[in-house]
Amino acid sequence: MKSVLPSLLICIACAIIFSCGNIIDDKDYKIDSARLNPQLAMPIAFGSMSIKDILSSKDSQYVKVYSDGLVYLAYSQTLKSGDIRNLISVPDQTLNRSFPLPAGTIPPTAQDIRSDSIVQVVDFGLSPEQLSEIAFKSGSINYSTSVSPSNPNFNYEIIVSLPDFTSTTTNSVFLKKASGNGSFSLQNYVALLNNNKFNLKLVLVIKQNPSAVTIAPGTVVNISLSFAGMDFAYIKGFFGDQTVNVPPETLNISAFSTSFKGAKVSFAQPKINFTVTNDYGVPLTLSFLTLEARKPGAALPVQINPQSPISVTSPTTLGTSSQTSVAVTNANQLLNFAPDKFYYNVSARINAGLVSANPPNFMADTSKFRVNLAAELPLYGHASDIVLADTASIDLTDVDQSKVDKAFLKVKVSNEIPLEANVQFYLADTNYKIIDSLLAVNQTAFIPGSKVDAAGELQSAGVFDQLLEIDKSKVGKIFTSKYIIVKATMTTSKDATGNFPDVKFKSRYKMDVKLGLKANLKISIGL
Repeated sequence: MKSVLPSLLICIACAIIFSCGNIIDDKDYKIDSARLNPQLAMPIAFGSMSIKDILSSKDSQYVKVYSDGLVYLAYSQTLKSGDIRNLISVPDQTLNRSFPLPAGTIPPTAQDIRSDSIVQVVDFGLSPEQLSEIAFKSGSINYSTSVSPSNPNFNYEIIVSLPDFTSTTTNSVFLKKASGNGSFSLQNYVALLNNNKFNLKLVLVIKQNPSAVTIAPGTVVNISLSFAGMDFAYIKGFFGDQTVNVPPETLNISAFSTSFKGAKVSFAQPKINFTVTNDYGVPLTLSFLTLEARKPGAALPVQINPQSPISVTSPTTLGTSSQTSVAVTNANQLLNFAPDKFYYNVSARINAGLVSANPPNFMADTSKFRVNLAAELPLYGHASDIVLADTASIDLTDVDQSKVDKAFLKVKVSNEIPLEANVQFYLADTNYKIIDSLLAVNQTAFIPGSKVDAAGELQSAGVFDQLLEIDKSKVGKIFTSKYIIVKATMTTSKDATGNFPDVKFKSRYKMDVKLGLKANLKISIGL
């Protein structure tokens, strides 16, 4: 209806202009006297439309069709991805160790000598996490070594060994030599941990020297190791009992503020559901802190099964996902409430009530959990008070209205769509103030709805074929008007008792409209 009604307005105005403009001008003829009363009939609008044309253009992106031809509106919104990985970060670590050297003289040597070693267990200090494996995608070990007191003749290096760290590119354990200042990359290393702990071994090596070196009393070799900028490609272990809150989300249901604004609607088979997609290998529960349908000044709670908090299934293999479906049990009530949005706010809790994990939790740096809300509104049901309106400008100041005797609107409609409408044209001044209506009240019901069977399927088309006379005084007001406003008030088809049965709107149903103008012209030609 939306696409046809504006053209009706414009065409009516144009038809009046054209019909008056074709009146014979007496200056073109040399006749002593004549009085004519011709009739002018002309088509001003025709076409075929479907339910998709009736819906607002703002809703067109949501229009879908089931395999049986039933039209429906599909809305979907994915919640901002919940990022549990932000709960877990590997903290920077700084270790300072010293090797004491005995005072005395080190004789010349032609080979390196392994002098002393330090073996210790390092704890990343995470809590409540108890990690068993980290694959590093970034991170470094920055080192600094020195001799105190300074002794430029003493040559040394320190072997840094991390036997629990293995390179994924070379398949070798971490073994590096440190002297002076520098940095080692942890990228592409996998660390096997024991509740956040790993082994570190430092070995002092006295380098070969052709000269003797004197060591003063109290001499030490210092090393500082700083683990910094560590981030993981994946981690495994126990991630603790923790909660992450996710910013609230809104799913807009535009049809209730466009095509169905202000209407009373009842949907027979609406569908609303949530789907939770989880990439985390961790026990996860999802709690809806707020979940409701909203419209200005009112809200209605959404009822779900299972109820909140929801236990979400988890994948068993790193890099895969699992899905959990959540049904909305009061979908009919919610959509008959005609909300313009759904509002929901969730939080996610991992390892609720647990102190360990078997098998281990796991997550990748790309892991997410995503909550998707989907609503389907099959156009199957009944409705009333659906109002469409539009405006067109007119300017007939150059037309002689005295030459129009009578005007008629010829309407022929064949309508398979189970939707009937009362259509009225309003004349308005420059300030859009209504001057008058164009049709009498008993003339406005010229869009009949189709008849349907008990299943809501098309039984027969609604038919209208009549000539509607436009009151002459109303025709005259067209000439002083600046705008024509069309308003259509629609309802779904009624049954024999006047009630509204549930009807189906299918994509193949069409409404054929033919609209014409018939004018009786009053022409006088002077001698």
